[in-house]
Amino acid sequence: MLIESIRFSIKKAIQYRANLVSWFFADLSLYTATFLGYYLLTQKIDVFGDYNREEILFYITCFFLVNNLYAIFFAEAVSKFGQSVLTGYFDFDLLKPQPLIKYIVLKNLNFPAALSTPLLIFLNIWCMKICGIKLTIAYIISIFSASILMGLLFFIVYSFTLFGLRSEAISAIVLQLLTMAEKPDTVFPKILRNLLIYAIPIFLFSAIPARIALGKSNVYESIWGYSSPLLYYLVLKIILYQGLKKYQSTGGEI
Repeated sequence: MLIESIRFSIKKAIQYRANLVSWFFADLSLYTATFLGYYLLTQKIDVFGDYNREEILFYITCFFLVNNLYAIFFAEAVSKFGQSVLTGYFDFDLLKPQPLIKYIVLKNLNFPAALSTPLLIFLNIWCMKICGIKLTIAYIISIFSASILMGLLFFIVYSFTLFGLRSEAISAIVLQLLTMAEKPDTVFPKILRNLLIYAIPIFLFSAIPARIALGKSNVYESIWGYSSPLLYYLVLKIILYQGLKKYQSTGGEI
């Protein structure tokens, strides 16, 4: 099913070539502008919290990778999920003989976002090199864990649509909070930093993978970084279970 989903995503992207090209250039512009902004800052500032100028560049490329993987696997899926609940097409998703989240994700893979992935991987590895650190399995797992967590977080947000709530406002707040993930976590007060790690997991999308690679994370941060997707998946399953009881289909209550 994964192979067929990838093929479908590629065919869909090729069919709408204007969307493919515009998505690529939009991503390229965003990532380039943000990276150059931090690069110019490093010419004037040597220390960002407890990160030096090379480490902060690596930090931001970690967030790029996490955000990019989220865009490939989850960005379109969570949006279509919310829309289908509002329009009634969610009824057809419920009829498919596949686990619901797996089916929605695989049906809505976003191939255009993958075009910028090779560049982001190269940039991340280059930053690792200038920081004098090596690529490790623990770091790779932390990147994938963070991207999965981001996807689960947005699935949870849009799951509230099943209760008859409009999730756009909550999603907009989460998107605003995500901009904080670009900032060095250690410049924030400790209580706020911990809040954005353990309660609202914003820094799990940037700081924790970076700190794991740099050898700066403590054992609690590392364990939370690896285990948080499981906890949020369980939360999502509970919300979906309760939400399906409230969901009003086009033909009546499920």
